[in-house]
Amino acid sequence: MDKIKTEDYIDALRQLLEKRYPSSVYSLDGYQECAVCIQSENGYWTVYSAERGNRYDEVICDTVLKACLEFIRKLTHRTEDIASMENELLDNLYALKIA
Repeated sequence: MDKIKTEDYIDALRQLLEKRYPSSVYSLDGYQECAVCIQSENGYWTVYSAERGNRYDEVICDTVLKACLEFIRKLTHRTEDIASMENELLDNLYALKIA
């Protein structure tokens, strides 16, 4: 059984988001104006809201999984959506791990 790679986490998050949101409201590749963004920096993952050339509400995570879960929480504040999206992400990652 192979270990899940960083790209797998980001791909699983991308697949989840593409079903629910237009790409204009999020970025999985760093800064994008008026979006929730995630990027790898100096061995950590940073999740933030981007606006007017600035990064707001930054959260630094020590793993890509924590960053993906934080990203979901920043993108939506509806408890039902957060729970549903987190479960779907974890299910997709679990399927990769056992495949």
